Amino acid sequence: MKPIRAFTLIELLVVIAIIAILAAILFPVFAQTREKARQTQCLSNTRQLGLAFQMYLQDYEETFPSAGYYGQGGQTQPNNYGFFFWPWVIRPYVNQWNVFYCPSEPKTNCRELDHPYFGYVYGRFPGYGYNVTALSPGVDPFYPQEPPYRPISAGRLSRAADTLLTAESINLQTSGQAGQCSHYSQIGYYIVLPPSTWRGEPPLRFDSYGFVWRRHFNRFSSVTFVDGHVKPMTLDALRDPAHWSVD
Repeated sequence: MKPIRAFTLIELLVVIAIIAILAAILFPVFAQTREKARQTQCLSNTRQLGLAFQMYLQDYEETFPSAGYYGQGGQTQPNNYGFFFWPWVIRPYVNQWNVFYCPSEPKTNCRELDHPYFGYVYGRFPGYGYNVTALSPGVDPFYPQEPPYRPISAGRLSRAADTLLTAESINLQTSGQAGQCSHYSQIGYYIVLPPSTWRGEPPLRFDSYGFVWRRHFNRFSSVTFVDGHVKPMTLDALRDPAHWSVD
């Protein structure tokens, strides 16, 4: 019987080195593939939201939804405590809660249905922000991002295919529900603001890019336009003022 030949230490080290090299090559590829899948799902979500906006417009005489209003608490399940931000306004046209979130956002306990603040967080901190100053500006012209809001008629739009409806957003605020919600500063926010308000970075703050965020590959934000089409866009591309106005 022939003796069994064992691997030498050098041969084992070579095999380990080859495995390590292959892992270093493949793991980033797998990570990019997973992120691409999440980006695709995110774009699908924004497309569904775009359709929900279209149905709302048909039902409400071509007037855009309000970015939000204050009402009486206890009227919704889960309870939103009277804070009817736009996800609650178009909720009848969307079947699933998670359509309002991007899978690339960090998980947070406040987006679990049994959390006492779910209804509030669902409305105020979706994964996508509404182009508020163009489509549902505040009544005070000096603070168009603040309520009370006065949504406009779709008839005022001259370039629906160029006007931004929603974009991926990020909160980046540390007050408010930070003590109750995990990853509070990294989840989305209900509005996005035009480039005229952007301060840039560093430091990275909530007003660095008007709550708009490059959540995919640190480059792209998933964007929906008023006519319903969606696409990933960089912050540089979103600096075009034409995307933020109705004229």
